[in-house]
Order: sequence, then structure tokens, then C-alpha cells
Amino acid sequence: MSTKESIAKILKTSNDFVSGEELAQKCGVSRASIWKAVKALESEGWLIDAVTNRGYKIKAEPDHVTSEGISGFLKELGADFSFVLGTDSIDSTNSEAKRRAAEAGAFRNESGELTPSGKNLHKALFAAGQQTAGRGRMGRPFVSPPNTGVYFTVIYSPKKGVQNPALLTAAAAVAVAQTVDELYGTDCKIKWVNDVFANGKKISGILTEGFSNFETGRIEAAVVGIGINIRKNDFGGDLAKVAGSIQDALESDMKEFKAVPRNHLVAGVCARLIHFYDSFESDSQNSGEIEKMIENYQKRSLLTGKIVTVHPSAGIGGGEYLAKVIGIDKQARLLVRLDSGKEMALQSGEVSLHSYDFTV
Repeated sequence: MSTKESIAKILKTSNDFVSGEELAQKCGVSRASIWKAVKALESEGWLIDAVTNRGYKIKAEPDHVTSEGISGFLKELGADFSFVLGTDSIDSTNSEAKRRAAEAGAFRNESGELTPSGKNLHKALFAAGQQTAGRGRMGRPFVSPPNTGVYFTVIYSPKKGVQNPALLTAAAAVAVAQTVDELYGTDCKIKWVNDVFANGKKISGILTEGFSNFETGRIEAAVVGIGINIRKNDFGGDLAKVAGSIQDALESDMKEFKAVPRNHLVAGVCARLIHFYDSFESDSQNSGEIEKMIENYQKRSLLTGKIVTVHPSAGIGGGEYLAKVIGIDKQARLLVRLDSGKEMALQSGEVSLHSYDFTV
């Protein structure tokens, strides 16, 4: 039995902290070897408390992302998905979803009904505990290390095609914020259009992509990818100024971080998200659910009242420009006012905000 296996066995059978000295004696190795073995266990997904003069104590064992685990929580929540894939590692959940969609062909027929392959992929869910080639907006890499977060993608095919991607992304952000708050006791905010923050740090990013039918030219399905940083992680470089985790947010507020199964977190977010999307479908643009979702989005807005830099891709030509954010409208567009007094509604793109506390 290796040192780390011996340590895991000892800590699992103890209800209290075990000192490094005691572990070293029981394992017949040095204190330095104990420290290295504990770090190795943490890299494999064990959550271990290390307290000076007290020693080590297990808070949670490795938390695997599985199809069965996610499906079980979805069933408890009354959420119906056509397909669920859960795995420890994948290149990219969005890439996998798009590969499956490309193989399936058309999602809907001429009358708007789901095709057989469309039925198999509409409301399909792909989740992983690690991404080896995670992607963010504008082609940027999305850091997705093992055992620290969870990454998942939902495919949804609206009856009339994807008409407002920003609204779908906004709903995903609200679903993440509400679920994380409920499960962990945080107070999440949203930076338009696709980032969720907790205590000044980005804990979640969302990438919404479309799958088109080349015959009709219509975007038949939305591929909504979500990444959530749960445990502490050394992001390094400039990313560390922006990115954080749920654990960081709680500990900076002097709150205890309690491990929640990643399968539970995925199921909770996805159940809410599908509820939003189904409600949008049934009530169209008159949906009370849309109004409630947007009100929650507006309430959580990190940018309202702030001066931001708007990048050209957000709607007008030329270089970057400054604007004051005056709100978010019912279509999830960012409302800004220029120095000239002109007001604009930004449908997509990027804005950046600089403050003493964080940069986004």
C-alpha cells in the first residue's frame, strides 16, 4: 500500500484531525513525505483540511462526474432530459455536443416537429469533471483542470429556431447564479452577458453556440456550455486577477465551504435552465417566466451604473469607446449611454470594467 493510500485509509477512519507526526509514525515515512502524499491526494480530488498544530482531516472524497449520478439528481428534481453523458474527462463538452449534432443532421422537419435524431438530442446533456481543450468566447481557451470544477453543455432546439441567443445565455447565467446561491449560500452577481461572479471573482463562464440547418439557413439548436469553478485552483498569471472559485468566495466572507456533489450542481443548474427554456417556448415572448428571469438578471447585474469600455464587436464600427451602463432590457441587451447622451442597446459583444477590486 502506498503512502497516500495509507493516509487516505487512516483519515477515512478518523472523526478528528490526525497530526502529521502521527501519520508519519503510522506510515513509517518522514513528515515531508506525508505533506507530498496529502498534496497528491488533493490533486486526485480529495478535499482535505490542513490546520497548523492540528493536522489533517478529510472533508470530502473524490467527486466523480457520472451519467448515473446526474440522472439520479435530475429525476429527483423532476427534470426530463433525452440523453445524459457524465465523464471524468473530455476535450470539450461543447465540441462533443456539436459533433453529435453534426452526425444527427436536421433537428426538425418542415412542419417544425422534431426528427427522430432531433428527439435524441433535444435536451441532451454532456458533462465532465475536466476539459483538455475547453473553449471560451472569442476562441479563447477555458481553463478546466481536474477535480476543481465542472463543465457541461445542454442542447436545446426551439420550435421556431434560435432567435435570441442573448436571452438563452442570460437564462443560463441566472440558472447558475440561483443554483450556486441555493447550494452553497453565496450571493452571485452577473456580468453581462455570460459571466457569473461571487465576491468579486469570476466563478462561471457561459458559451452559447448555434447549430445551423444548411438547407433552411435556420439556427436549429442552441449549444449552451457552462463551466463552474468550485474548489480552489491556482489559475496563475493575469487569469488569477479575474478568476476565482466558490470556495474562494465563501472563505473570503468567512463562511464554511461545504462540498456539494458535482452531479447535484450540474443537475440543479440544468433543471432550472430547461424550466426557463420550456417556459419561453410555451408562452413565447409574453411569458411571465421571461419577465421573472430578466428581473432576476437585472437585480444581479454587476455593471449597472458603471463606466465600461465597449469593444467594436458589440455593435458599432471604429475603436473601443467608453459608456455608462444604464440597465438591461427585456431582450437581455445591455443599455448604455455615451458621453454625447446617445443611448444604445448592445445585442452582443464584450465590455470591460476596471476597479480597485477586480478586472473583467
